[in-house]
Amino acid sequence: MSDFLQKADSGIMYLICGIVVFFVLLQSVYFLHKAYKHGLAIGMDKEVLQKTAKSAALFSFVPSIGILIGVIALAPALGIPVPWMRLSVIGALHYEGSTANNLAKGMGLGELPSSSMTGGALAAIVFGMTVNMLWGMLFILFFFRKYQKKVVQNANKDPKLSNILFASMFTGMITAYLGDAVSYLRTVKTAGVTRTPNILPLIAFGTSYLAMHLFQKLIKQKHVKWLEDYALSFSMVIGMACAVLGQFLFPGLSTFVE
Repeated sequence: MSDFLQKADSGIMYLICGIVVFFVLLQSVYFLHKAYKHGLAIGMDKEVLQKTAKSAALFSFVPSIGILIGVIALAPALGIPVPWMRLSVIGALHYEGSTANNLAKGMGLGELPSSSMTGGALAAIVFGMTVNMLWGMLFILFFFRKYQKKVVQNANKDPKLSNILFASMFTGMITAYLGDAVSYLRTVKTAGVTRTPNILPLIAFGTSYLAMHLFQKLIKQKHVKWLEDYALSFSMVIGMACAVLGQFLFPGLSTFVE
């Protein structure tokens, strides 16, 4: 595993991923500059624009904690450069982590991090985490306006049905992650490796859910509006902290492989 990580964390990997991240940052700076100039052109106050830019930077800091957590979580399995690149562009921990894990299982590597990981397996996982993501962006680029128009039209025709459909989609997504957490409660044999029951994923899921539920109550009932931008990141941090605490206090809760 250490030999693999030496390659995954090599200078060439940092260079390739760094170029991608630099390009994204360059785009951000370019559009910030264009937006600032356009704001001045239409008569917006210079101080208002500067205050808005500072506020946006401040309010994006805490939500980015979730990105840092994602890099830390995926680093033992894939090295630092690839998770850093994916989560800096358009990725999210719950998508990238499950994608990498499913691809590893499909190749017979078992759960990540895997002692059987090779350079070829990493290339296949990176391909799945990057090239396969292009189709969503291409769809948005060429078809999103038409799609959005249809969605708005249908929502205006029957708002109740529209709310039910979106709620069902969200519930389905949450249920899938709950099912994944519950699946760790059984013994599984993969690629000659035995994974014994592990309750930590369920602890992380449950505490994250309860934290998010509490934050939503504070936002809606107590009108704590500033929490809207931080609720997701805080929930992730609380869930992971509870899982780490559970592992520290009760070592027998974590997975044992042989």
